[in-house]
Amino acid sequence: MNQEDRERWNKKYTEGFEAEKDPSDLLINFLHLAKKGKALDVAAGLGRNSLFLAKNGFFVDAVDISDVAIEKLKSLHPNINPIHADLKTFRPQKESYELIINFNFLERSLFPYLKEALKKDGVLIFETFVEGTTSKTNKDYILRKNELLHSFLSLEVIFYQERPVKNSKEETVYKASLVAIKRC
Repeated sequence: MNQEDRERWNKKYTEGFEAEKDPSDLLINFLHLAKKGKALDVAAGLGRNSLFLAKNGFFVDAVDISDVAIEKLKSLHPNINPIHADLKTFRPQKESYELIINFNFLERSLFPYLKEALKKDGVLIFETFVEGTTSKTNKDYILRKNELLHSFLSLEVIFYQERPVKNSKEETVYKASLVAIKRC
């Protein structure tokens, strides 16, 4: 496990990091496409999206590197299964999920495994930062223009957008949003 990443996120969560409390608008707007069942929340953090899914009838595997976040996830809802894992090495089980979500996190090596982990007609909802973001983030964690779209062209893309948004500090950042369905 990447000790440095784990410690960095544990410190953020311990020191009162102001995580978003409401579920993602993209998730709210496209949840209806997914059949009820098992969901995977990649880099679940403090669980805002996992909780929304659990309240909407999903059984959620919520994966995060932070053991502080995982401890908090344990008490959120009985339909949330917290999994403490390094997402650089985490491999979800093939054809296991009706829905996979990934927000504000990028680990390119996971892309093929996310596709494989979807069941037939499973839905992928993915949104993270793209070039043009003004924050001083490591470029390894920022998508290139249209990269997210090109990475998931083997799925049926229902929605794709790259747009500027305001972050919690009122800075303009750019995000790529994708909703896709595995048809075969």
